[in-house]
Amino acid sequence: MEDFSGMSTAELEELLSALEGDLEDLEQERMYVLGQTGLHVSANQVKTYETEISSLKAKIERVEDSIRAKKSEGAGGASV
Repeated sequence: MEDFSGMSTAELEELLSALEGDLEDLEQERMYVLGQTGLHVSANQVKTYETEISSLKAKIERVEDSIRAKKSEGAGGASV
């Protein structure tokens, strides 16, 4: 698991945006490939898509949690 504690809120938000873009691209690719009529897609390939999508969603959740934690630290803590 990645440690996002050393990243600023701006860096985390930039990472979140990139991850959301990657997720959208992967979901579109999956829909395109699986939507092809007459094209056999192995169960292994389907599982690979699902694994990659789940992994990206979990990483997005961790980044969002880190952003919320950083924002609450900033709101509750004194600035230096």
